[in-house]
Amino acid sequence: MSLDDCYELIKRSRYREAISCLERLLSANPRDDRAWVTKAGAHRAIGEYREALSCYDRAIELNPSNDDAWYFRGKLFARWSEHAEAERCFAEVLRLNPRDEYAWIGRGKAFKGMAQYEEALRCLEKAIEINSRNEDSWMLKAEVLLKLGKREEAKACLELVLEINPRNEEAKAKLEGLR
Repeated sequence: MSLDDCYELIKRSRYREAISCLERLLSANPRDDRAWVTKAGAHRAIGEYREALSCYDRAIELNPSNDDAWYFRGKLFARWSEHAEAERCFAEVLRLNPRDEYAWIGRGKAFKGMAQYEEALRCLEKAIEINSRNEDSWMLKAEVLLKLGKREEAKACLELVLEINPRNEEAKAKLEGLR
């Protein structure tokens, strides 16, 4: 079996089979950081988060420049509300790839979780600079602006979300609440 075969199992939501496939691959080549990241993703998909973390850590140990491992490691820590560690992971992704809009968003969320709103805002502005059509960036920016007491700027962000996606019910509700 190849890594592509394992990916195919994941695409078909056959996670346990994919993990077995990846374990066979890793027994033959335990230094394949991509296989470790893929195995982590399969564990994550079935809620085995600690196993996933262990796999991401192994991938990073093998290849400290694996930005996918850092990114998804950050997502796990964000899930656990361990914002400082999530921020550190996203910062590492951005050191490797400063144009990763999702790492900027993740870092912004982490700063928001630590009540470092100005830092969060700077991160979200970077994400928006990279892709001004990502409604998640604008939504999060609106939330941060509200934390900073900047209601009018938050309203403008929510209106932009609705320009991007007129069916965004969360933006509609937040905007209605600000009127």
